[in-house]
Amino acid sequence: MNTSSHSGTSPLSTRWLGVYRDGRLYTQPRGRYAPREAIEDFLSSRLAVIDLDSIRPTAAEFMRIIRRELKINFFTFNTQSNYRSNLKSFLRWFGNAPHAITREHVRDYLEYLVDAGLDSSTVSGHLSVIRTVFDKMCFREITLGIATPRKPKRKPVILSTAEIQRLLQATPSLRDKLCLGLMYATGMRVSEVVRLRYRDIDFDRGVISVWQGKGCTDRSVTLPNSYRPLLKNLGEQHDAAEYVFPGEKRGRYLSPRTAERIMARAVKIAEIKKHATPHTLRHCFATHSYENGCDIRRIQKALGHVNLETTTIYVHIARPGEGMLPSPLDQIDSAASVDPTASVDSAIPARPIKTRDAKRAGFLRLHFKPEYDAAGDLLSSRVTIGVQNGDRPIYFTGITATMERPGFVTLSIPPEEQWSDSLRWLTREQQERFATAEFFKMLQTQITCRYLKFPRRQPV
Repeated sequence: MNTSSHSGTSPLSTRWLGVYRDGRLYTQPRGRYAPREAIEDFLSSRLAVIDLDSIRPTAAEFMRIIRRELKINFFTFNTQSNYRSNLKSFLRWFGNAPHAITREHVRDYLEYLVDAGLDSSTVSGHLSVIRTVFDKMCFREITLGIATPRKPKRKPVILSTAEIQRLLQATPSLRDKLCLGLMYATGMRVSEVVRLRYRDIDFDRGVISVWQGKGCTDRSVTLPNSYRPLLKNLGEQHDAAEYVFPGEKRGRYLSPRTAERIMARAVKIAEIKKHATPHTLRHCFATHSYENGCDIRRIQKALGHVNLETTTIYVHIARPGEGMLPSPLDQIDSAASVDPTASVDSAIPARPIKTRDAKRAGFLRLHFKPEYDAAGDLLSSRVTIGVQNGDRPIYFTGITATMERPGFVTLSIPPEEQWSDSLRWLTREQQERFATAEFFKMLQTQITCRYLKFPRRQPV
């Protein structure tokens, strides 16, 4: 008789117990109180990134280990930088070895931040770093029971369509106009716009691909028709891998901080009183799209929001529709045709800005080279700025003035980076003057006045 067995079990018992498809025996039934195998404790200190109970690292060693952990977990560069900065601030405040930190120390540090005048968002960021590093990586539970500070719910600032037009017209260079225009036209974040490459633009499908945006996700946004010819022309002049907005260093893109300064300068030139930032243009894209009848889910997809609840905030801040309750004051005013805000001072015109009101920083001359067509009409004019610095004149080239419609002269000013070689020869006071909004206002006024005085040339 065949006495072979399967894993020490007779064929009869195998048939009685049954086997899985791979030949393994069914698990034997056990009672409720049968002995169990030991369960591994996943919160055991020996599984932590740093076992602070047995290892007593210095602050420098602790920072080095945490920096490595952030890197191998693929935290973004900005997140790693914020974590290192906040953690270093906490360890510097504590002034002792990291293993000695307790929950009371965390509470004292948060109180120190609040007393320093930091807002709730900043304090929440510091607490989040401490919780991630000490609780999640080191299993210390020193933030257990400490609630995250509540963030105030503020409605985003929204610019009107008229303010958007003034903002784009106030940008001094074509690069600045394209940078701010793409933020408003596509809803892309400032970090996504500055990292845009020419190969990311698909003219056939009419989309712009956003690679690894916030949350490490990819998405596509609509290519605005207003910028299609310009981007196509620029794409033919550059390699596909080049950035649309290159930085000063070779192979680098424009810094988001530079884009913020571009926005701040345009807001000041356009005389917009609202506190507008590059992210404001993203809010304006979503709000104006919803007001124009776009579906909220399409807006969510364009913005790259994971949760629809994040996008629905624009529903509440959109312009009231016909179904909203009208103001009774508006009904009274419309019937009486009286402006309740009118006053005697409202008829007094505002004092115009005069260029001589600004502080003088040197002598400036404008050199024009007009270009005419065959009929003798003025097409455009190249403008060169000459600044007298002692006995040496410094020239700034690349400005083009055109008249899109009668009486309105548009300036195409190159980015400030192209003038870096000339700017370094100026004094500090002159360099600061070049970066002010008043300087570009004066430039627009003077060039417009000179341009409109050019006579029509006799046809050849």
